[in-house]
Amino acid sequence: MADMNRRGGRQRIADKGQIKLGLFKKLECEIKDLSPGGARIIPPEGAELPETFVMRVPQYKRPRHCVLRWRSGNEVGVEFQAD
Repeated sequence: MADMNRRGGRQRIADKGQIKLGLFKKLECEIKDLSPGGARIIPPEGAELPETFVMRVPQYKRPRHCVLRWRSGNEVGVEFQAD
């Protein structure tokens, strides 16, 4: 059954992304799946993510502006915002 809240199909991947937190602080995260509207990621253990942040995703040329939508254990769901 398709998730009616998701924009576009979800693609399972195993890739690395980079979360930008401020001018000089960056965290590497694991990307578990990706859709045109967002992603499921695993940030480093103990990392506190703000409600909004910028993330570099290898599949996109430009960084994506993200909004934190859910947390479950060590996984986090983010929604990509329109540029």
